[in-house]
Amino acid sequence: MRAHANDNLRTTEAPACLPGVPTQLDPNMRLRSFILPIAAMLGALIPGIAVATIDVFPKEISVDSGTTRVQIVNNGDRPEYVTISLSRLLNPGVRLKDEKLESVGNDAKPALYAFPFKLTLAPGQTKNIALKPLRAVQDETVYRLDVKPEIKVMPQGQQKATGSIVVNLGFSALVRQMPESRKEALSVACDAHGAQLTATGTVRYAVQDAKVDGQAVEPFNVYPGVPRPLQGRVVEIPGHPTCRGISTPPDTGASGTDDLEGRPGLATM
Repeated sequence: MRAHANDNLRTTEAPACLPGVPTQLDPNMRLRSFILPIAAMLGALIPGIAVATIDVFPKEISVDSGTTRVQIVNNGDRPEYVTISLSRLLNPGVRLKDEKLESVGNDAKPALYAFPFKLTLAPGQTKNIALKPLRAVQDETVYRLDVKPEIKVMPQGQQKATGSIVVNLGFSALVRQMPESRKEALSVACDAHGAQLTATGTVRYAVQDAKVDGQAVEPFNVYPGVPRPLQGRVVEIPGHPTCRGISTPPDTGASGTDDLEGRPGLATM
């Protein structure tokens, strides 16, 4: 079986009145060992701060024909109110900032459904979210499962009196709905800027050991229906003829890596 490149795991944070808190976390650090110490540090250093410490397991979920369960954990010492949303990723494998998402609620005939939409978690409590397939898919389909705690904010007058600050940490897991028939295949078409890679099977194709202008490219995935350019004067893909481009667009790098690869709290594609 081919080893797949990691796609983007995302942890998004929506801080209120707290400058300097990062909006994205390092994809190569484990969520539990990184997020929770930060939350604890914020709570210790800043009086009156409220930090939601919700976690999601697993961070990357594969759904076949049956219902799949995802665990939501409250690692904090206060009750948490959590909202859950599921969105289909229209262009998997691209950089995080270029992702296009569509809520499954906007689809007349969604293939996958997540429930419940809201949860209440006591301190230390774990509850499950169910991912239920509504119909089969022909090709691997990728989703973002967003879990966002809602911190109950005190009235403005009480906030001023206590100096309270609210930090809301939201987590996004990667969900893959897999087809019954799974085939990995890749076609490579040369063009003036290098190569255009297309997954011609039913699931993602992991490209490894590629080179652009003699430089190694980190492994990345190409998904059915989402062609992937790899641009440079000389593009080498193992098992395919070398492509020789005439020019490289000035705003495009040669790297083919996914920006989403390996993020704790965010799953990689």
